[in-house]
Amino acid sequence: MESSILESIGVEIIGVMSPVSICMFLVVLLVYSLSSSSSPSSAVSDIRTAANLVYAENPSDTAAQKLEGALLNALVFVILIAIVTFLLLLLYYYNCTSFLKHYTRFSAFFVLGSMGGSIFLSLIQRFSIPVDSVTCFILLFNFTVVGVLSVFGSGIPILCCCVADQAARVDYLGASGGAGGL
Repeated sequence: MESSILESIGVEIIGVMSPVSICMFLVVLLVYSLSSSSSPSSAVSDIRTAANLVYAENPSDTAAQKLEGALLNALVFVILIAIVTFLLLLLYYYNCTSFLKHYTRFSAFFVLGSMGGSIFLSLIQRFSIPVDSVTCFILLFNFTVVGVLSVFGSGIPILCCCVADQAARVDYLGASGGAGGL
């Protein structure tokens, strides 16, 4: 019996929604386990990012100072994004695609290492997991390398199929005396 369009669309939707739902569930568990009910705002205000590079808000500032600081922060953020976008487009225009590929891989490695390391250290502190620094570094390095390879790599199942295909071709050539007709 032939499947209908609704069944195939349902399979595609489930194929997309399943990993997204699992990821959202894991994020909720992570936020729930790492959030502290004592002082959530004190840790957030100390973080310096590109979004608050010029002005860090204080509770004692007036509304005008907060508005001016927010506009300055927004202006600096937009200028930084415009400069980086222009540089990336310039590199693409001058056909530096090899550099862009390696830059993208390095960026993914850095983001996975820094964000994953921060989350990993928070989990270690929160649950008092006894782990030495060498093991922590090896686990974090493996996480970042596997993450970059899984995002940018061609994939292990494809590699296994190619190896099996090449082995079958070699076997075919050996059995037919070298004139396999490939």
